[in-house]
Amino acid sequence: MAISPGSTAEMHATPTRVLFDAHHIGSGKTGNETYARELLNALRGRPNLHLTAAVAGGAADPALEPPVAIRRVPSNGWLRLLALGMAGSRFDLIHSMYYRPLLSRRPTVVSIHDVSFERHPDFFSRLEVLKNRVLVREAARRASMVVTLSEHARSEMIELYGLDPDRIAVVPGGVSDAFLAPREPRPASANPEVVRILAVGTLQPRKNLLRLLDAVRIVGARSRIQLRVIGPPGHAAQEIQDRLGGSDVVLLGYVTEEELLREYRAADVFVYPSIYEGFGLPVVEAMATGTPVVTTTGGSLPEVAGDAALIVDPFDVGALADAISQLIDDPDLRGTLVERGLRRAAEYSWRSAADRLTAVYGRVLGAGSAA
Repeated sequence: MAISPGSTAEMHATPTRVLFDAHHIGSGKTGNETYARELLNALRGRPNLHLTAAVAGGAADPALEPPVAIRRVPSNGWLRLLALGMAGSRFDLIHSMYYRPLLSRRPTVVSIHDVSFERHPDFFSRLEVLKNRVLVREAARRASMVVTLSEHARSEMIELYGLDPDRIAVVPGGVSDAFLAPREPRPASANPEVVRILAVGTLQPRKNLLRLLDAVRIVGARSRIQLRVIGPPGHAAQEIQDRLGGSDVVLLGYVTEEELLREYRAADVFVYPSIYEGFGLPVVEAMATGTPVVTTTGGSLPEVAGDAALIVDPFDVGALADAISQLIDDPDLRGTLVERGLRRAAEYSWRSAADRLTAVYGRVLGAGSAA
């Protein structure tokens, strides 16, 4: 179901005490970390909420500063879920990520971004698939409400898990304020004859970086190309790293938000070739910085990109190469996609996401008080 900020009953007269699972902050897990950080930033200071962030280890981040309170939980997954459940009695509601806290009787909202392990189990280790098929399914079926990022992800969970559509709320992600700052002139390239292609994503098979490499080398037969890849290693990363070795590829690893912004602005084309996504945050980040985008039909990506990107089959290397070539060769097309992208990115706001999430909290607590 789509949740709008005005679609819920008023929350409690006293601030609602929410235990927010923020263990991804400080983990270097790009999308999950951004999601937790930006939602906390957008929720903080709201008079109807008292937020406590559950963080692992010694994580430190501006999003964790007052008025957000801190509760330390173990880094180990099972112990963390137990700690969340045991602490739940002190709160009105727990908001967890992917899995439901253990032994908790409190109302629980669970964020599940996608079910890629169901559609593409070959992209994960056997242990990850088994764990997620048990714990994510259990969370989806027993949480008070499930929050996901796109209509596509919502429809997947309804189909796969047989969930009541009214128990799944779509709360799209947003674009960090840093990416929405007034546009600056593009940084001068050290070698303006080289076309810079940027890709952002964890080094894992689902991100489809090896087909992107093949496409870039097709284009590179007639243009000087440099592929720059941002993202930490993930499942089966070694083969990807080995294949991505070469003078025409730069592996940047995990970078700060400031460095990421600089790379987006310096890129001539941003390519997000993923085979399956529940949202695809880098697509809207690139659009917000005025960089033209090529992406795929993988999962939610057409829904998120709209008409502001060139969209191709993720398994068609020739189509990827053709789309990149079009953006290199056709300045009018580039300009059109840049302007469309800026408008599209403006539709995604973390403040709006926080409004919708607050409405979900209110609905859950309202249902609980009515029971």
